[in-house]
Amino acid sequence: MLELLFEITDWLRTTVLLDFAFWLSETPVSLFMVENFWNVPIAQVIHIAGIGAAFASLLMLTLRVNEKAGMGLSVAATSARYLPWVWWSLLAILLSGLLMITAEPIRNMVNAVYWIKMIALLITVALTLGFQKSVKTKAMAVGDGFVASSGTRTTGVVLIVLWCFNMLCGRWIAYVPV
Repeated sequence: MLELLFEITDWLRTTVLLDFAFWLSETPVSLFMVENFWNVPIAQVIHIAGIGAAFASLLMLTLRVNEKAGMGLSVAATSARYLPWVWWSLLAILLSGLLMITAEPIRNMVNAVYWIKMIALLITVALTLGFQKSVKTKAMAVGDGFVASSGTRTTGVVLIVLWCFNMLCGRWIAYVPV
């Protein structure tokens, strides 16, 4: 597995991504991020807080859909309570992530784990959108009598696993040699 990651990284070095990373590292935003000591740590804190809020919100909805917690609220009420947190958190994750990429573009652009994370994140966000739509639509139609199908329950669990995988990759990015 590690050899495959090194091979992907070697291949990424031969693509236009390396030139883009060098160009990005000279932009005013990149220079602003690296020349001011607190910028990167602040972006990281916002990023981590956003991940925590999105994950916790999705976890609460998944636990409610699977009837493991929050039974005092309907699924519709739980959805209305937590899903805005997911989407606002994703916005914070996106913006802080872009700032972190500009701070260290070379480490990210030619990093196999970074690209694995980005692909997994796109899948996670798309699946979250589908899960949200499914739960919200069914909950509104049925009301308090909502009982999730096995597919919806499984999707929620898969989302939790995907979020954990994204968090693992996010931490791993810092330790992969490029």
